[in-house]
This record gives sequence, C-alpha cells and structure tokens, in this order.
Amino acid sequence: MKKPIIVLLLSFVLLAAAFPGDCQDVSLSFGVVNNFGLAERPFFSIENGVSFTYGLNLGLTKRLELSAGGTATLVPEPFLDNVFFGELALSLLGDRSTASKVSGSGINMLLGAGGFYSINRKSGYQGAGAYISFTPLVVGSPITGRRERALRTAMGYDFINRRFILMFSAISLDYYVRGSWRDYY
Repeated sequence: MKKPIIVLLLSFVLLAAAFPGDCQDVSLSFGVVNNFGLAERPFFSIENGVSFTYGLNLGLTKRLELSAGGTATLVPEPFLDNVFFGELALSLLGDRSTASKVSGSGINMLLGAGGFYSINRKSGYQGAGAYISFTPLVVGSPITGRRERALRTAMGYDFINRRFILMFSAISLDYYVRGSWRDYY
C-alpha cells in the first residue's frame, strides 16, 4: 500500500516542478463521494455506502491544475475501502487564476483525467485504472480563497478486475492556503 502512495506523491512533485510559475496556488479539498465498482461487492449495491474525499490541488497554469488525494468509506464501516488518485484538470470556461489581484473566472467547469488505486483493508481486494471526470459547476477561484465543486462525475476502468467504475460527488470544498487574496494584499 505504501508503494502507490509514494509513486503518487513523487509524480505530483515532478509535475509541479515541470510547470513553474506564478499560478502555483495550493488548496486543500474535502467532500463527500459515492463510489460504484471500486469494491468487491456488486456494482450498484447499497453496501457501497458513502465516502469522504480529501486531497491537495496545485495550480500549474492559468487553466490547468493537478490534484492528488484519496477517498475513504464512512458508511458502512469507516476506512474499509480506500482509493488513492491523481488527476490533471482543465478549466473550460476561462482562467481559474490570473496570478494577480484580479480573480479568474468565478463560475467554471472542469474536465479531468487521472488514475486511481483502490484497496479494501479487510479483504486485501485491490484495483487500479484510469478515469475521466467532468465537474459541471465550479464556483469560486483561488483569489477568493475558497472554491466549491458540485456534481462531479467520473467514469473509468479498473484494469486489474476488468470492470467499469463510476464516482459521483455532490459537493466538495477547496480551501486555498497559497495564491489567495491574502498573498496579494
């Protein structure tokens, strides 16, 4: 389990170093998500439960951002299923940041692609694969210090278990610790 986390963090640092610039804002993200197909239970089982997501977002350019994080179950058993992910996302409706006092687009959409690794700590069940995601509503920007992402949907394929996956997040919140209005005043 340590190897995928190390690879994910190393990839995150290398990509951040490849895109140096003033747009490197950093945010912490928290949210609630439903995962289907990432566990050994039937695909649309109520037992899949509700999970929370946590992560770190790094602004690479005015429109591009990199996210790394994880998802852990809350219901039916806390931390039973865990998913670790890395994603590159593009802002579709305008600049997410201008690297100045001027805010980027306050309402936006995100299109992303990434990879995941999942594990069940009780049974040892594992999965890994790739996915694409679409977030139709993003309100806020790095300059405002907070951003809400709503109705995020991701589809992908688990190459180990040969099955499709679906992830849905009603809302997630990003709190900017670098690159917000506090850094310009």
